Amino acid sequence: MLVFAKEKLVFLALPKTGTTALEAALEPMAAMVLRYSPNLKHTPGYRYDKYLKTYLGKCGVKEPETVCVLRHPVDWLGSWYRYRSRPEKQGAANSTEAMSFDAFVADYASDDPGPAARVGYPPRFIRDNDGRVMVDHLFQYEQMDLLVAFLGQRLDKIINLPTRNVSPAADLTLSAATRARLERKHAQMFEDWEAARR
Repeated sequence: MLVFAKEKLVFLALPKTGTTALEAALEPMAAMVLRYSPNLKHTPGYRYDKYLKTYLGKCGVKEPETVCVLRHPVDWLGSWYRYRSRPEKQGAANSTEAMSFDAFVADYASDDPGPAARVGYPPRFIRDNDGRVMVDHLFQYEQMDLLVAFLGQRLDKIINLPTRNVSPAADLTLSAATRARLERKHAQMFEDWEAARR
């Protein structure tokens, strides 16, 4: 999470949406940087709203706007799948090395996902406890150029994104049946991503 005090902007870092590259580019301009610990770096909107927004207000950052990136659900899951297939994850309970992408997505869309498919839920990241979207500016990962332009304008800076944290290549074949199951089980993910289109 990045806080730009003067510009009254807070960047909420949903995992697997290019956040590492964005942080590398934007960190020098930020007044506050939460990083390293995943629980800090990836502070969700509801936790920010409950704990940090008030603190920022007390520090003079009144009513900052929030921005977050959403990635197409299948591609987002593909990034998680590839990330958890890395050699350093070999033997770990949440490793995906011994499963296909289709099996991984089917597990994610089940009622009780196993350790490998427990990767969070983007709608929960951007919504409050009543289900309302609480992020002011949503962007699609697939339209990163629009996000970069937005941030460049708000921060009055030319932004060049480095390549960071790229997961290894993998076969991301997904059957029509599994995709349909994902779309039924987690329709909100697809709806939120569509709503972020500009």
